[in-house]
Amino acid sequence: MSYKKILDLHTHTDNSVDGHHSTMYLCECAQAAGLRGVAFTDHIEIDFFLKDGHDRRAMQSYFEIVKARSAFTGNLLVFAGVELGQPMYDVPVAEKLISSLKYDIVLGAVHNLRDMQDFWFLDYAQYDGAGLNGLLLEYFREVRLMADWGKFDTLAHLTYPLRYMQGRHKLPVDIRDYSAEIDGILESLVCGGIALEINTSGLRQELKKTMPDEEIVARYRGLGGELITIGSDAHYAEHLGAGIKDGMALAQRCGFDHVTFFQKREPTRIPIE
Repeated sequence: MSYKKILDLHTHTDNSVDGHHSTMYLCECAQAAGLRGVAFTDHIEIDFFLKDGHDRRAMQSYFEIVKARSAFTGNLLVFAGVELGQPMYDVPVAEKLISSLKYDIVLGAVHNLRDMQDFWFLDYAQYDGAGLNGLLLEYFREVRLMADWGKFDTLAHLTYPLRYMQGRHKLPVDIRDYSAEIDGILESLVCGGIALEINTSGLRQELKKTMPDEEIVARYRGLGGELITIGSDAHYAEHLGAGIKDGMALAQRCGFDHVTFFQKREPTRIPIE
């Protein structure tokens, strides 16, 4: 199915440690690809904020987004965003950052457990079934704490560890074993008026499904969730908009007739058509 008004609300420039292209170049590519709008949401990891120079990255990212927005006015909607990693690990720093810059959209994310590496880097050979269970329970506990804090706009890539556990390492993890923990997170989002992101990066990676998957998105809808954002999690220009149409189709199957974008941190719903 062909869709109008394609918005990609989770992308990364070279101001992210793992990004590869400039903000201006990505805008050119987004426009050429026919996207209506794009949010640049560079990684700012709160637990490594000063140590790894994320304070400088945040300012540079924001400055370049504002410049690009001015340059592409009338041709492409450019949203100033941030992917706020692990905000609960230093709440004062997280709150100061999001209050000091005029973001359109703030993504909340958990990439690593406290005093541990990103799930990408973990040596899963060291974990048996009980160990994997412990990792996932702690991941969902941290996401729940963040959801209860609630000072962000959309929850990025819920089930993030599966990108590596199920995708790269083919580990026998059944996400349905964590239904109670996930329901608690979704209920917190609903109560807080926070959107759930359909992250499409898994579709082009070994995981071969969105994060979260369709069953969880449908559960969010069943619990009263009304706000859905869709993001490619692109780190390369060629991935801008990747899977967004699939995400829109998934949202429709789950009972959504609209998607949401944010300007000045206020949600706006647009019909899926």
